[in-house]
Amino acid sequence: MNQKCLRIIILPLLLVCLTDISGAEPGSKTSGNSAVMDYTEGGHYETDFDASFMSEWWYQNGDMRLVGEDGEKKNLAFFVVLVHQESPSLFYDSETETQLSNLVTFYGLYPYGEDASHNYTQIFVPRDTVENYVGFHVPYLDFTYPEGLRKFYGSALKGYRLDYAYDNVQLNLFCKPFAEKTIDSAAEPVNFTTYEYAYGKVHGSVVLNGKKYKVTQADGYFDHMIPYTDEQLVWEWELHGWSWSELTTDNYQTVFYGVRGTEDGYDDYTYKHLTLINKHTGKVIAEYSGDEVSISQGDWVDTKVKGHDVERPASVQISAPDLNISISAQSVIQLDRSSMEQPVGFVDFMSFQPDEATIEYQGDLEQGSAFYEYMISDWVIFPPE
Repeated sequence: MNQKCLRIIILPLLLVCLTDISGAEPGSKTSGNSAVMDYTEGGHYETDFDASFMSEWWYQNGDMRLVGEDGEKKNLAFFVVLVHQESPSLFYDSETETQLSNLVTFYGLYPYGEDASHNYTQIFVPRDTVENYVGFHVPYLDFTYPEGLRKFYGSALKGYRLDYAYDNVQLNLFCKPFAEKTIDSAAEPVNFTTYEYAYGKVHGSVVLNGKKYKVTQADGYFDHMIPYTDEQLVWEWELHGWSWSELTTDNYQTVFYGVRGTEDGYDDYTYKHLTLINKHTGKVIAEYSGDEVSISQGDWVDTKVKGHDVERPASVQISAPDLNISISAQSVIQLDRSSMEQPVGFVDFMSFQPDEATIEYQGDLEQGSAFYEYMISDWVIFPPE
């Protein structure tokens, strides 16, 4: 296959997953109330990492209590992701000799007691215009999608604003982080860095099918992740997949990152990191990594991806000294960005459990809600012949 044809196939398939993975860098944390200018908030180029392919995304989720103008009460969980990607060799239009940048947005909605829904959109823009849509090397987030009303901006110090409208959904939200910032990074099995504000409060309004609701109570999570490669065509080729979860109870929050290397299969993890946070103080209580963390995945579900058999766990238990968490994938969104022709994509199972997810710490057992993700890279589903 010649290089031009390869680029044509790959361009619509070089998509990223929402969810987050990160390696732990113990002790690398700063207060969310710090007045220091934080240039990790803004956008980056692949040249910042000497990478051949780089992705970055800003992710916000929330578990909200809503009240309509007529008094109707509704519970709604959500996530929104805005993505920027660069590849000098792949994102190139040879006919017009134009270097391109890739911008993506997607969301998931989990109404309590109803079916989940999601949407995914992407666009390519000339590289020399991408600064019109993303603020680069600045101490704040500033992302505006070129089409429609989809804007995410602000900073941890002042709070993040999300204005997002698509289909019959409109989110006008403000999130103020409360937890201290953590910086997670690893080189194996894939290069990435994640900047997290793992707990905060969400305020604002939501419009569903033309009806406006006020957010009366909501917990939220925010992060900015940057995976990249300087060796493979795409960084997804460097891993089997990953697992991520965020579980919130009255007093605690846990965040788990697990990365499966190319030899790990569906069950084993080269990288494991579990963080326990005190919601009331915003401080990290404990962090566990490597052999300190045990993972038990169960209730496997068989599903099809373009005619190929794929398994995913419907439950997971994660244990560390003095800490045990349990999550069930109750409401699942299947984001299928896979391709049999050129396996550079993935399939991602993103779920939400509204209640009865558990955190047990030093004998204290609490129940709450959880977001849980299990991603599988394309090359695993469609192995080379």
